[in-house]
Amino acid sequence: MSVSAFYLFTQWRYALDTHDLIKRVATKQVQIEKEELDNFIQFLKLNHLLEVSSQQETDLFNQDLAQQKKSLLLWVLHNYLFIKIPLIRPDLFLTRLYPSIKSLFNLQLHWPIFVIGILGVVMVMRQWQVFTSTFSNMLNAPSIGYYIIALVFVKSAHELGHALVAKRYACRVSSMGIAFLLMTPILYTDTTDAWRLRSRFQRLSIVTAGVRVEIYIACVATFLWGILPDGSFRNMVFFVATTSWVSSLLINISPFMRFDGYYAFSDFLGMENLQIRSFLVGKWFLRECLFGFGFVPPEPLNRQKCLLMVVYAWCTWLYRLFIFIGIAFLVYFFTFKLLGVVLFVVEVLWFVLLPIIKEVFVWHKLRSQMSLNRASFITLSIMLALIALLVIPWRTTVSVPAVMTFERYISLYPSEESEIISWQITPNARIEKGQGLVELSVAELEKEMALTRTKLDHLNLKWQRSGVDANERSSGLVLKTEIAREASRLQALEAQQAKLSVKAPFNGVIGEWLPLERGDYVTPHMSLATLYDDQSVLIKAYISGQLVTKVQTDKVSRFIANDGTVLESALVIDKIIPTSITQLNILGLSSLYGGAIASQQLEESIIPNEAIYEVHLKLKGETQLTTQALGKVNLFVKPESYLMKGLRHLYGVFIKESAF
Repeated sequence: MSVSAFYLFTQWRYALDTHDLIKRVATKQVQIEKEELDNFIQFLKLNHLLEVSSQQETDLFNQDLAQQKKSLLLWVLHNYLFIKIPLIRPDLFLTRLYPSIKSLFNLQLHWPIFVIGILGVVMVMRQWQVFTSTFSNMLNAPSIGYYIIALVFVKSAHELGHALVAKRYACRVSSMGIAFLLMTPILYTDTTDAWRLRSRFQRLSIVTAGVRVEIYIACVATFLWGILPDGSFRNMVFFVATTSWVSSLLINISPFMRFDGYYAFSDFLGMENLQIRSFLVGKWFLRECLFGFGFVPPEPLNRQKCLLMVVYAWCTWLYRLFIFIGIAFLVYFFTFKLLGVVLFVVEVLWFVLLPIIKEVFVWHKLRSQMSLNRASFITLSIMLALIALLVIPWRTTVSVPAVMTFERYISLYPSEESEIISWQITPNARIEKGQGLVELSVAELEKEMALTRTKLDHLNLKWQRSGVDANERSSGLVLKTEIAREASRLQALEAQQAKLSVKAPFNGVIGEWLPLERGDYVTPHMSLATLYDDQSVLIKAYISGQLVTKVQTDKVSRFIANDGTVLESALVIDKIIPTSITQLNILGLSSLYGGAIASQQLEESIIPNEAIYEVHLKLKGETQLTTQALGKVNLFVKPESYLMKGLRHLYGVFIKESAF
């Protein structure tokens, strides 16, 4: 309040008219101009601080009151985040109760409680695994019941702490009740009567009383948890302790929302209405930084206090931005979709965009006072740079994950469990079609073949003799059948043995292989080596669905391996597969194995999280490649501005989420 306004208030009741009021103030060595007095009276009228005497003034007052009334819809928009419902008027009860407990305020109980709390923390640290494991059992019905009981107890003690300390300083506690913060019920105590206390320490004591009570409860509960045996009471104490610590340290002490921390911070600085005043100073500072108007601050401040208020205002705006956006997503995901969409839009428009739009309108009204100065020149330059960054299509290339592989390759497996008797695989060596690579042996198979040959020789000999002996000639048909059966069996065994000889099915080079040697045993699930057709080198790049129509197929690209090696031969796009891949076969590209493609495990398959399309590229020249290589390819795409990209992304989200 200015000095002139102070003396106008003090002399108002004694003055007969405006001229008499000016004379009376002049006796206090304060000169008041007629225009300044008119502005002062207009301020009193606008804020309804003048007594209404005429019918015309009464009608104007009622008209202004009617304009200030909000419709039910606007009331819901303003208050659905925080609604207060008073339940009791506790002032008389507290007045009668206080004499019985006022002696407790003279006891220095906080020091022994803090010592108990430190001992409790030490005991918790010694049983940390037991303490943290309790969280894993919180999702059952008894635990939820304990949590609700603990929350009601702690919050009731919190609010009672505010009320009793307020009564200690003879303040009126007008109401206590329940409030709904984002439809979550919380208790509250109305201690606004504390504003009349002149002592900052007393106001600070009332504001911090609830947090102090919660910390005291947390200290005692933590100590009790450390000494109690396992059981229901210990679980109850656990919930009381954790609820108190979390509620007091993470919620109530925040200075950016109007909880205990804000009022404590305001009283600590000795600045009433901290948020409103800081917001005015913050807006003034913002306008001066952007346009350099040269306006005086909303109130006289020294450099340090001005900087403090600006930092506090901007931090509060940033904090609220994240809070409101987070609330918008919460109401969207935790309500049915139609209501979630409506509340999300309201939250973003009303609490995020509307304050920004109002500030821009203020800038528009002040446009006549704008001039070209250092601040406005910097602002204009930054605005033009941001517009250019958003509107101009800068990006012409995109780096996408890729694999350099072979269109034709085969992994060589043994046909059955066997022993290696010949290993002729040479890494990176040129292999011709039909060349033997591995010879395998199965002892049981060799033994069975030898027995079958012996039996077959015996049957053939017996057949030859049957032509001389008349008795044996009669059973010739049966003997011939046995010979045919054994010959067929031998043929099958020989075919089985032939499969034990691993040969190259086509020309190529050996890529991956196992370091085996003669005498080692292998199983059918072991890949002995991979044979690549070095004439079928192919690069596969993987792009998102948004880039399918933007890739320029006539541009030359390069493959860069993960180790930084650049492929000498240039690449050209051969084709883009028109359908998205259903699973990812190259494990190294998956995010599960450190790759760049976000994916998840679904049974035995790896599924990309979004639609991914394959782009096949071929080499323009020759290259020597003996194994697969992971890397990336820089593809040329049609230029697109960040603004259009963002709008397209929002449109895609809208289409995706509009399915009811």
